[in-house]
Amino acid sequence: MNKGLTLSQLDNITGALSAARLVTFQTVPGFSPDAHVLDRYSWHALMSAAFFASLHVCEVSVRNAVDSALAATYGGDWPWNRNFERSLPNPRGSHFQPQAELLRARDKMRVGATGKVIAELKFAFWCHMFTARYQERLWRGQMHRCFPNFPNSGFPSGPSQARQVIHAELETLRRFRNRIAHHEPVLTDPLPQLQQSIQSLIRWSSLDVADWHATWETVTSCLQRKP
Repeated sequence: MNKGLTLSQLDNITGALSAARLVTFQTVPGFSPDAHVLDRYSWHALMSAAFFASLHVCEVSVRNAVDSALAATYGGDWPWNRNFERSLPNPRGSHFQPQAELLRARDKMRVGATGKVIAELKFAFWCHMFTARYQERLWRGQMHRCFPNFPNSGFPSGPSQARQVIHAELETLRRFRNRIAHHEPVLTDPLPQLQQSIQSLIRWSSLDVADWHATWETVTSCLQRKP
């Protein structure tokens, strides 16, 4: 990837990116020994971008499944439903505050603009909706309808275990997504397994979306082109 660059250009690029940052890419295992550090760096940037596209489909699929469950339980205007609002915790300190997040997202929105509220809510909010406090309120009656393709083999497939598995997968992906968003190196992360997690979450909610996503996602090919 750096073919054609002069030594001066390589030095300038290294200086702009910072030598301290590039050290990580120089020393991490898993690359070909003769792969230049800038080849490693550019591959990592393209791989991170590829993951963002897959994470986009995953997040939208999951949040729309949650929206369906909430609408069935609290009505289509669930962001303004007082019972739902009261069900959300608002812990003190630096912990994520789901109730405050809902109020922030719906601020200045007219009642009924649920789609706009959904788009404003953070990924952490959707992850929170799979915590144990919503097992009886939401998922006992809605899990199999909203995630109809959750596997029957390997798990008892009851609503409680399905919720726990989905929550664990989402939390892992949320942390991974945040690291990518802050341009942190993710070279030592289990990248193939993370992509499998994304594909599973999409498939559990919709086979059609999973099949469509598989036709254009670029994480798989990017992983195969690792220098």
